[in-house]
Amino acid sequence: SSGFCRRPGRPGMPIPMAAMKDKPMTAVPRRRRTGRSAGQTLVVGLTGSIGMGKSTVSSWIRELSIPVNDADAVVHELYAVGGAAVEPVRQLFGSDVIDASGGISRPALTKFVVGEANSANLSKLEEVVFPLVDQQRDKCIREAERRGDPLVVLDIPLLFERGHESLCDIVVVVSASEEIQRQRVLERPGMTEQKFESILQKQVPDPEKRAMADLILDTGISPSRTRESLHAFVSDCRQRVETERRRRWIGRATVLLAIGVAVIAMRRPRRRSAM
Repeated sequence: SSGFCRRPGRPGMPIPMAAMKDKPMTAVPRRRRTGRSAGQTLVVGLTGSIGMGKSTVSSWIRELSIPVNDADAVVHELYAVGGAAVEPVRQLFGSDVIDASGGISRPALTKFVVGEANSANLSKLEEVVFPLVDQQRDKCIREAERRGDPLVVLDIPLLFERGHESLCDIVVVVSASEEIQRQRVLERPGMTEQKFESILQKQVPDPEKRAMADLILDTGISPSRTRESLHAFVSDCRQRVETERRRRWIGRATVLLAIGVAVIAMRRPRRRSAM
């Protein structure tokens, strides 16, 4: 057993999601990162559908001094003045998408990429932006490994949609009941039922995400209980990596000791046998 908190029905999940008994929770295989060695930084993917509370959980993770690569925040930086995406996007759609400050105007850009009629434009935009986002993600992982951090978190809304679960050792899905999700989303300024449904159609359904999760964080309960689950998970990750590193050190020390003993034995003069 890895010690990680699991989805309901598996040992280690501290908070059962009773409000979701009507949804299938059968585990399904998913792609995972390969090649991780014992003691190496764990790559944790954090995702969740709109209105599930992923951003809140992400902020809690930062409070625990864990590096987080926030894909949405990276896009904002890329679209800001001087951002790496500004000029390529301007070349795609013209100066109309540039605001007065010199960055990308999201409202103006939306007119070019939203809707079925603009699906080709959206694909062109993704071809420009996604590689830039991926570069920042990979840089974050490399820096975490260089520092020796036990874990690094990739906050990616479209984790499963883009197939990035294959980059992760562990996937955490933030979830809540459909009723709570709908209430949260429709309380947002400018949000309508139509917009909400349109967004949901572009996302992997929540039951499917939960079926592929290693840990499900229920944000439909009290925040203190959700944070308790998160803290337990982080503690398990840190303990796992520390244990792996300690065993690796002991293993290397044992090998070095054996080599040293062998060298000493070889250098020790042999006694001549009596005639």
